[in-house]
Amino acid sequence: MDLRIFIFLLFIGLPLLEIYLLIEAGSAIGAIPVIFIIVFTGVLGALLLKHQGTYSLSRIRKSMERGEIPAMAMFESVFIFAAAILLLVPGLITDTLGIFFLITPLRRLMIGKVMGLSRFTTVATHTQKPPDDDDTPPSSRVIDGECKRED
Repeated sequence: MDLRIFIFLLFIGLPLLEIYLLIEAGSAIGAIPVIFIIVFTGVLGALLLKHQGTYSLSRIRKSMERGEIPAMAMFESVFIFAAAILLLVPGLITDTLGIFFLITPLRRLMIGKVMGLSRFTTVATHTQKPPDDDDTPPSSRVIDGECKRED
């Protein structure tokens, strides 16, 4: 899909569809319940944004302390952050997507799909310096020299 078409659909088509669905939901269940749903999901998104930052950093830090690559923790943090943003945006489609991102099995399924689309390669290299002739460790060597500054 062309990027211009995608941006057009995202910024013009999605809001129009959201407005249409809000009007239809308002006529089906009433305006007050629809307003309550929008406000509730907005507050939920704001709370998620507030608490997600510190929680994500602690999960990533714990994963690194265990010697693991924190890829899964980072992907989950990105999806939960996206869920919070989607819940903040008023509308039924964005709220539904945000709730899908919050459900752990669905989120992990989507992360698996994203990780399957891209290839991650980990390369570990180890180089060893050949032993020196003298037995002094490198940290205890002293090199005497003179320095002259010329401007």
